[in-house]
Amino acid sequence: MNENEFEPIEHKKRNPFYSFLALLTVIALFFLSLQGYFYLMHPEPVNIPTLEDIQTFIPSDLNEPFGSHRSSEVKIIINDSRDSIKQVANYIAAKSCKKSDAVCQSKALFYFVRDNIQYVSDDKFHDQLENPLVTLKTGGADCEDMAVLVLALEKAIGNEIQLVFVPGHAYAQVSIPKYKGGKWINLEATCKTCMFGELPDSSALAKKNYINL
Repeated sequence: MNENEFEPIEHKKRNPFYSFLALLTVIALFFLSLQGYFYLMHPEPVNIPTLEDIQTFIPSDLNEPFGSHRSSEVKIIINDSRDSIKQVANYIAAKSCKKSDAVCQSKALFYFVRDNIQYVSDDKFHDQLENPLVTLKTGGADCEDMAVLVLALEKAIGNEIQLVFVPGHAYAQVSIPKYKGGKWINLEATCKTCMFGELPDSSALAKKNYINL
């Protein structure tokens, strides 16, 4: 063979499957790093207390256990229970979140109600709203009472709150300062599979009436 002559080098064709696999790996690593970033910014609550843990904060004698569903009286019933509710909210938030993060604490309060309070339907002719401290004492309530308990706890840590009525149902909404531009976040405590911010389709698609508290 002449020394100036060389055999051509065959270039191996890249298998498109491995290129696709590499792309998927890069995308997966990106989303994992993004998830890790948001976790560091707003960690998830852990070891959320139970009803038994907070019973020492509940007064034994509740002078005003009920009120009406009128917006003015909803405000009154939340305001009247604020001192004991503040103690409960502080305890849950501190035990559930290792750092002082408003989003983590808000989630902890919501999950506490969702996981500890059992839904108990109310007499359709019964038009009274239960004091949130009574709900904590009994461990059972209807949708309005569960929503008001969520709202009372959320207000106690400085969040804006409102009660949302849809036909035959009610749930809570919260706005956390400096989070998502103050966007209202759904808190549906009667839905045991709903995460923070989620709503069942039946509520999401229904006509809504709002009571800002």
